[in-house]
Amino acid sequence: MGRSSRAATCLAVALLATATASVAGSKAPAGPAVDPLEGAKAAIRLKDFARAATQLETDATKGSAEARYLLAGLYLGGLGVPVDVARARSLLGEAAAQNHARAAYTLAAILATTEPRDPVAAQHWLDVARRLGLTLAEETAQRKALPLEFQPATDLKDTQARREALWLAAERGDLATLAALADHALVDSRDPFGRGALARAAGAGQGEAVKLLLKQGATVDAKDQFGVTALMLAAEAPAPQALDALLAARAAVNAEDAAGNTPLMYAARASRPENAERLLQAGATATTRNVQDWSALDFALAADARDLAASLRARGAVAIRRTPAASGRLTDVRRASGKDPDLYGGWPDPAVAATRDDPALLKTLIARGASPDTRAGDGTPILVVAALAGAPRAVEALIEAGANATRTDRRGHTALVAAAGAGNAEIVNILLAHGVRADAHGATEESALIAAAKARQPAVIEALLAARGDPNEPAADGTTLLMLLASSPDGELAQRALDRGADVERKDADGRTALWYAARAGNAALATILIHRGAVVDAADKDGLTPLAAAAEAGQAPIIELLLASGARADAHSRRGETPLLLAAAAGRADAVDRLLGARADKNAQNEFGDTALMIASRNGNTEVVRRLLAAGASTTLRNSDRLSALDIAVARAAPDIQRLLGAD
Repeated sequence: MGRSSRAATCLAVALLATATASVAGSKAPAGPAVDPLEGAKAAIRLKDFARAATQLETDATKGSAEARYLLAGLYLGGLGVPVDVARARSLLGEAAAQNHARAAYTLAAILATTEPRDPVAAQHWLDVARRLGLTLAEETAQRKALPLEFQPATDLKDTQARREALWLAAERGDLATLAALADHALVDSRDPFGRGALARAAGAGQGEAVKLLLKQGATVDAKDQFGVTALMLAAEAPAPQALDALLAARAAVNAEDAAGNTPLMYAARASRPENAERLLQAGATATTRNVQDWSALDFALAADARDLAASLRARGAVAIRRTPAASGRLTDVRRASGKDPDLYGGWPDPAVAATRDDPALLKTLIARGASPDTRAGDGTPILVVAALAGAPRAVEALIEAGANATRTDRRGHTALVAAAGAGNAEIVNILLAHGVRADAHGATEESALIAAAKARQPAVIEALLAARGDPNEPAADGTTLLMLLASSPDGELAQRALDRGADVERKDADGRTALWYAARAGNAALATILIHRGAVVDAADKDGLTPLAAAAEAGQAPIIELLLASGARADAHSRRGETPLLLAAAAGRADAVDRLLGARADKNAQNEFGDTALMIASRNGNTEVVRRLLAAGASTTLRNSDRLSALDIAVARAAPDIQRLLGAD
């Protein structure tokens, strides 16, 4: 789960807890209920979120600020309704506009912590919450921060906590946190294994973080307890920026770890030819051998990095390719004895060994004659066992021993798809480096790209695309990688998929395109990319709903503007006669209604039941939408197939405010 997702979930929990705490555990007052939302709040306390959502939807459309606030919490947490941060923002904005202080504060927190972030708008709503007298908003302002904004320099008091925050920021490339914490006292702090912030930034390929840490005084050639330097870790990273930063800082290019491995060997072992060439250009020696007498050429050949192998040979490297001896510490699987339960009962020894990331025992068993295609007690191939166990070295040992990567478990899962779905980029890269096709999968399972996209694993998606994975192979329901990326703010991933041939007009089982999904999700970055790539802006799904209709129903005002500016038809009708304006009115999306009216959408369009947007808003009790439609000149005299006007509907719904707007006596 990403930082933004965690923040949204925390907000949801806090919001609902705060809103229901005042009545939780207390007896209801005698006589008529004072709180019209007590039924929904009781449902929330009983965790009957679906029932709570149903009641709150009704009350929210009638204009209740508290109902909108509570309903936003359900959408933030995916409680009883699908997770929909955009819908939550819209509800909170409506409630905040009604002077609901907690809604204003929560909206400020969302704008400050979830993508796309908007600190200016967040500060505005924080100021609104302060003016409305919310104590928490005043306390936040006194900290000179935004809601949920972490300020490591002041919020972290404990030295160990500051160290761990520094290490995490280095790995993530969080430059703001690094700048706040990387003082001379902490910059070279190490964990029990001897690794500090620089090693973590280097291993993650975070070039800018490496530069900042070096500037703050980090020791460029510091070694951990195994003799590993930051340059060695950077040599294995997929991106070269950290390596370049360390080389520019004159890191020791021929340093050796405890086993005699050099940075060049690390690059060759990880099949990073570009990194290896950078090291060679910087003076790395190609002929050095480690304690097992392997050279960088041996590692390159083991990784099947043929171009790199040729380059190393040209520099005088010679391959030995001796098989390293297995560790003598453990040569058999130790089983539970006596009455102790054996968790691996019925599993052959190679299957048990495959769950460990130390491949020595596994290699010993294979050398004795065990098959790398052995199956566990439940029929799972041990290569899949190793992938599911997150044991990359075991996976590598099995592949090198000839394991068949196409074998599946009883559910039809292969090692590649299992690793992709689990987000284990290291195992995915090992399998790909050893010749497993990026599109290889079992007959009944979806592709590794689809598994990674559904699990929201960008690093795995990048690796599979780089290995020429097919971005157009669909999931079981017809959704493609581009469609699944609609909920991701990372436009670069979509760009890479398109560069690899992703089809912008591919449709899923419901006839929906990637642009339709992007419009519904409010993903302006992806929608813009797709439109520039030639996506048809009015491509409708099986129900006749266009991307504009999807955006209107979801209240995605910026997307509406983008689609209209790109030529989308404002009055496209669905199979049931719904236009984007009718759908926006039905969903109570006032901002969307404004955008569509501004584009001269037909304010009197009628659906198959003869309802206009004004009738629908009257039925839903949405005073604000009624007011905006009337201001735009919507007809009050039209009648639907039941011969009812908007006023008739308002009277039937007992909505006096709307009746007055419609001219009732």
